[in-house]
Amino acid sequence: MTDSSQLPYPQTPHDYYSSFTGCPTIQNGFHDIDDETHFRIYLGQLQSSQTQNFILDFGNDDAWCAVNLNKNDIALLLRKPKPKCFGTRWINIWNPEVQKESIKAITGHYGVSERLQGMMCTDPVERQKKETTSQPSENLPKSPSTNRLPHVSRMDDLEEAPGLKDVMDPEKIQTVASFRGLTFAHVVNQIWHFCSVDHGQRYTCVGYNSLYVLSNYDSTNGKGLPDGRRLWSWLILCDDGTVVSIQENPFPGLYGPPPKELKSVLGVIRRNVQFIFSGVSKQHSAASESDSLVTIRVRPSHGSDPDQASIKQEDGPSLLFYYIFDDWISTYALVAKREHAYGVELDELRERMLKRPDVDLVNELHWLGRRLAVLKRLYQSYELIMMRILQRQRLLRDENRSHRPPLPITHMVGDHDMVDLRQLTLQSSLSLSSIPDTPVGVHLSSSAVARFERLLDRIKLYCLSEIDTCLTEKESLTFLNFNLIALKDSQAVEKLTRITVLLAKVTILFLPVSLMTGYFSTELKGVKHVYTTVEYWASFGVIMFLSIVMLTLFGYLSDTIEGKTIYQSLSRTFFRSSRERLSHRKEIPEHPGVRS
Repeated sequence: MTDSSQLPYPQTPHDYYSSFTGCPTIQNGFHDIDDETHFRIYLGQLQSSQTQNFILDFGNDDAWCAVNLNKNDIALLLRKPKPKCFGTRWINIWNPEVQKESIKAITGHYGVSERLQGMMCTDPVERQKKETTSQPSENLPKSPSTNRLPHVSRMDDLEEAPGLKDVMDPEKIQTVASFRGLTFAHVVNQIWHFCSVDHGQRYTCVGYNSLYVLSNYDSTNGKGLPDGRRLWSWLILCDDGTVVSIQENPFPGLYGPPPKELKSVLGVIRRNVQFIFSGVSKQHSAASESDSLVTIRVRPSHGSDPDQASIKQEDGPSLLFYYIFDDWISTYALVAKREHAYGVELDELRERMLKRPDVDLVNELHWLGRRLAVLKRLYQSYELIMMRILQRQRLLRDENRSHRPPLPITHMVGDHDMVDLRQLTLQSSLSLSSIPDTPVGVHLSSSAVARFERLLDRIKLYCLSEIDTCLTEKESLTFLNFNLIALKDSQAVEKLTRITVLLAKVTILFLPVSLMTGYFSTELKGVKHVYTTVEYWASFGVIMFLSIVMLTLFGYLSDTIEGKTIYQSLSRTFFRSSRERLSHRKEIPEHPGVRS
């Protein structure tokens, strides 16, 4: 890496940008964001859908920014080294499908492979029509993919190949048959936990999916996927202090939401970028204790704060690389059950189960489990990226420790010993051929490495553990629902049995009365016209009373007394009460001198 302090270029920001005499966009486009007026203007431009990119150069004392630079402007900035006052350069690109030439200029300057360049310049997958309005969005840039022919069928039905039926041109057949039109955008759209970690001689590049929950916009993705807008992001750390961030277009194509909804959506999607941008400027300060949670510092501000004094200019690129990757608000929203409210949904399902268990609730639990599994794999991809980054940093650190300058060989050779010289030359050539390649990748500062380790622990302890808890609770609720259904069925059978027993008892209760009535109605001598009405009803009452007593006594003895879920016989009750009474008497000692 070239030391910018030894370059003949001007060292002040104004003189540096003024040196681009052939490019008025650079000369007049960069302004100091430490100035309150410029800071407010640029902060508003970050929230605008018309802002395609911005470049932010900053150091300990200065921070200058420009927006919407073209490919030639970016190439000129990359070719001329930064002055000493700037230790970090942040190049942020939104809507990469309309800025392919700029991306190729940046990645080509740092030696990024052609494969990675092609992946970064892939046209995004157009959203479903149900998510768009009937009016074309005038605030969004039009993707080049919208002017092409309709896409062939995606990889949902690869074996049937319906797209080849009406294609007659052999070249078109070959194009369609090659992975059925599968692109990198289709891969990341179908596999949410897809991630990429690549290292080069001058860069470290990571790619990952991010999920943004939009409260004021319909962002449903189906039963099996979590709600929210999925966006792919590229993050590149270069060896000269440049950090490149590329984010997928949330609304590719001709259609998008109305301007009011679009502003709300972009406010959520670009939220982390705005926090970092605000943290770079010295105009931003935490207005309250709650704001301190989202205050990001990658350069020291005014004052002698010991926390900010520990931030060095050399740490700027590494800290910026970390904070772009770490979206603390989204992580906290999952743990706090604010946006990804799966814990709340499980509580609601539990209440519904306890009120009325139903088999349909199992289907809801199934799809909830599918969404949780996708979200878990998404966070596991973040865990994998951080582990790969930390492993690479350990490898680079060990390589630096083991690196030693070669020993001189002149002191080992004498004028009288040419054989040793030839032998030494042979050994040196063999040792040079066995030297491994220099490890690729870019060093991170120790402060950034410590933050990545902390983020890795936070992902494991909070996010993954929260998701695992929800998955475990989902399984327990599934078994609980089946058990409640079985209990409900058993209670219904028990109720039916009790009704049957009650009807049988009523039948048995009136059977003696029926026999008595039949006796009084017989045409026998000495019976007919002998008993009076009073004697009949007296006999009826006595027989009814005796029948009730006998049925009650039988119920106690046979554990079939009505009105209780668990029955207990009269004999067991009498035996238990007698035993408790005897044991209670034994526990009371008799005191001398006390008369009974």
